[in-house]
Amino acid sequence: MWGVFIVIMGLFGLYIINLFGNITTTNQQDYTLLKNTVEAAMYDSIDIASYRAGFYLCPKIEKNSEGIYKFSSKEEYDLVLKTENLNYETIKNCDELIGEFKLKKEAFVESFVRRFSENINNKKNYQITIQDVIEYPPKVSIRIDTFDTYNNEGTRTESFTPGDFNIRNQIDAIFEEKEERGEL
Repeated sequence: MWGVFIVIMGLFGLYIINLFGNITTTNQQDYTLLKNTVEAAMYDSIDIASYRAGFYLCPKIEKNSEGIYKFSSKEEYDLVLKTENLNYETIKNCDELIGEFKLKKEAFVESFVRRFSENINNKKNYQITIQDVIEYPPKVSIRIDTFDTYNNEGTRTESFTPGDFNIRNQIDAIFEEKEERGEL
């Protein structure tokens, strides 16, 4: 009898540990997942051909008083790859950039969604909002809303409305180099 009692108490203990482990998925864990996933997806989406061959930044606005371009939207500049058939008129007012990082938007979105979905808590619903992906200089803005799929009575709910989200995480990330440049 004591052996059966110990086995039953062990199984009950594992059930309680599993229950509290699923309940205590915290905001910090979701934020850390978001931060690490964004960083990895940005590395995955670097346009290596543009990094090696270079590209042209063709601004449609003037420099400010400090001699710096301040872009507020993608419509204020064009990025022209060096691999395209170019004539002088196309690039005469452009800056040539070699060894600068540029993101591929589609590659970033695909990599982020794939990596994020592989690591989420299956007992929660997530709504991913990719607010902005800027190719150059590399910058992304992403918001994740998390909804617990269990209501207060402990039963699973299959539908939710946007007002039901209880955790919101947002990250605005830029791509920075941490070491001296090397070949990719």
